[in-house]
Amino acid sequence: MRYGTNDLADGVRSELEASYSKHGCGPEFWTTYQQVLERLVPQGRSRTQVTNELALIIEQLGIVRRAQMVPSRSERS
Repeated sequence: MRYGTNDLADGVRSELEASYSKHGCGPEFWTTYQQVLERLVPQGRSRTQVTNELALIIEQLGIVRRAQMVPSRSERS
C-alpha cells in the first residue's frame, strides 16, 4: 500500500487476517474491513486505490477467490 510504510501494509494485512481467523467471512470480518478503510481514507476522499489494494490483500489471504476491482473515475466515463 502506498499510504505509509510497509509496516502499515503489514499491519493492515495482519488485522484482516486475524479478523478472518476469528470470524470467517461473516459480518464481523466485513465490519473490520470497513473500519480499516475508514482509518486509511476518511469519508469524502477518493477510496478507489485503497479499496482495490485492500481487495487484493483479501484475495491474497484466500478470503475471496477473486476480488472485484473498483474502476477509476476515468475508466467509468
